[in-house]
Amino acid sequence: MYGELYQYFIQYRRLHMPGIGTFLLERKPAVSDFPNRIINPPTFHIALQQSSNGSPGNDFYRWLAQHLRISERDAVVRFNDFIFQMKRDLQEGHSIQWNGVGVISRGLANEIKFDPDTDSIPPEQPVKAEKVIREKAEHTVRVGESEKTSAQMIELLKQPEVRKSHWWAWALIIGLLLVMFLGWYFSVYGIRPSSTGNSQKISPVESGTPYRQP
Repeated sequence: MYGELYQYFIQYRRLHMPGIGTFLLERKPAVSDFPNRIINPPTFHIALQQSSNGSPGNDFYRWLAQHLRISERDAVVRFNDFIFQMKRDLQEGHSIQWNGVGVISRGLANEIKFDPDTDSIPPEQPVKAEKVIREKAEHTVRVGESEKTSAQMIELLKQPEVRKSHWWAWALIIGLLLVMFLGWYFSVYGIRPSSTGNSQKISPVESGTPYRQP
């Protein structure tokens, strides 16, 4: 029955064996190796979680019955007999070599010891991870609360910058200079009306001897 249980374990990655524990097929995700430009494949590790509460469900006995081509009731009986014999062998000090899973034995404190088979699941080959640069490939870019394509962003960046007119700044400067000049002028000459006119007196020119007709 070791072969059938191994198939179930590889397919569902979990196998409850009462009185021994729960076998778990742990998967470690793929790891990127940027210096070597490769992605290392995921790896698998078999572990034994010792717990007396684990027991197979109805789906397990249904699966086992289909593979052994027997009824579900006979599958329950055969599996319990298998577990009983397995625990008896361990109690007598025998080690159980389960091909593809590992070695199961009893420790000095009567605990279950498990040495996983590291070569049971051969690792996959790493794959190349070279960056592919596609020219003129469009992708979505988030700008504020909206999304735009890379082509739209390029067109927006190509638009000429609109120069802003600063005529009001020059008008403000000229106005300030005029106010400063008027302030200086009135502080020197006062604000009398005569100060804005020509203060030079004009004398009338005396006319010559009038012409007399003979």
